[in-house]
Amino acid sequence: MHRQGPWRVGSCVLLAGLVACALQWGPSEPEGRHRTAAVEGAGQRIGSEACAACHASFADHFAFSEAHPDCESCHGPGQLHDYTARAADIRFPSSEDCAACHGTRSTTLLGWTHSPHARADVLCSDCHDTHNRELWNLRPADAVQTAVFRNADPATQLCASCHPGVRAQFDLPSRHPLGEGMLGCTDCHEPHASRRQTLGAATRRCLECHQEVAGPWIYEHPPVTEDCSYCHTPHGASADFLLETSQPAACISCHSLPIAGAVHQPYAFTTACTDCHNAVHGSYADPHLRK
Repeated sequence: MHRQGPWRVGSCVLLAGLVACALQWGPSEPEGRHRTAAVEGAGQRIGSEACAACHASFADHFAFSEAHPDCESCHGPGQLHDYTARAADIRFPSSEDCAACHGTRSTTLLGWTHSPHARADVLCSDCHDTHNRELWNLRPADAVQTAVFRNADPATQLCASCHPGVRAQFDLPSRHPLGEGMLGCTDCHEPHASRRQTLGAATRRCLECHQEVAGPWIYEHPPVTEDCSYCHTPHGASADFLLETSQPAACISCHSLPIAGAVHQPYAFTTACTDCHNAVHGSYADPHLRK
């Protein structure tokens, strides 16, 4: 009888171990607010009064609320949960559940289906808590952002909890004053919108605050009328005035020195272009934007 070599036995043991690890560390059932699938055998509806017997704090809120008066419309039938008292025996509302009511005649959810948040599988309940009395039913931000971004408004703190990379840009030398509470993320961003709806609208949004550069100008600087982000980064930058790069690099990326002519030599790299061309957004008098 032919005997298997030790390497074959070892290979079988290794393969069995890999299968066990895959089963142990593979995708698991969603937990918490992402557990939105209907519960098998959930039974019948028991009424919000029965829910309030255990969930008195939520009931106190709903006593003042006409928007979410029925627990089982969002959480599904509660008969099984009432019997076992297990969280796994009740479901959490999906975004589709929310949209069933909030999508009707809503102007804020027109682009939600194609929005970056929806494509990233963000649920309404990741940002909103139907049980609280906060403005827009926003969930509180995590403790870190609440502490380090303490002067920002609650919506901005909540955004920063999921977007720490963007949050860090507001610590750069040149920045929009979100940390001081002078504006918030939703002043510029619509969290429910599709990018298709906002395409080409960035400059118009900037000009709502920066009207002094709006024009119209007799002599225009074309990038200004097209997109502010050609020159500026909106959250924060190391360069002054939220520029992508410091002068003169920001200018000569489009205006090459050979085209500009010898008049700029040898000082072009030692001065700021706006020392002379100070009407950089547009001018009523000078085609070279010098005044």
